[in-house]
Amino acid sequence: MRHINPIQPILTIALIIILVVIMRKRKAASQPAPTARGADPQAAVTRPVKPQEAPEVVFARLRQQALETLPQSLGPAGQVADEEPYGAVMEIGVPNNVVTLACFADGDAGIYYRAGGGMRGGGSHEAVRKTAKEFISLAKSAMPAMSPTTTYPLPEADMVRFYVLTPRGILTVETDRQSLGDTQDPLSHLFYSGQEVVTQMRQVQEQRAS
Repeated sequence: MRHINPIQPILTIALIIILVVIMRKRKAASQPAPTARGADPQAAVTRPVKPQEAPEVVFARLRQQALETLPQSLGPAGQVADEEPYGAVMEIGVPNNVVTLACFADGDAGIYYRAGGGMRGGGSHEAVRKTAKEFISLAKSAMPAMSPTTTYPLPEADMVRFYVLTPRGILTVETDRQSLGDTQDPLSHLFYSGQEVVTQMRQVQEQRAS
């Protein structure tokens, strides 16, 4: 009978144990880290979603961009005399909301709602572009009723505030909606012209929705 060295089986068993331990470690390293009990395993590798901005924040930013528009950004249409308007903003205060209409000499227009929603780039539509330019034209006639300003408050409910942008600065005036019924008042003409721009932009929105 062949003699077996008692050390050999011991070494064999030790090698097997070492291999088993190594394989278990490799398997554990290849598995994703455990998540909390009941949690979705995919959540551990999903990037956090950026929270959406509140409607009031979006509205304030768009409104500020409109009021800070420079004539140079409008191209040839913005090359106006110092006393000429290159942009005009009409804001209507309604309960729990404000509607802001911004028009520029190149025919571009935007409408923003403080409660959320609105439309930008209305000048890409002929009907909007035409009425927006008419609004700017009427803004010049209303300028004598306005005063220079460096602050831009929102109108209260049932009030209407106008801002006119010129190379020399911004002019403003606020009035109540009831007084705008006077058809001889330049502000009334400006108000109804702005309403026509809003109507045209809403029609564009409805066409897009359909």
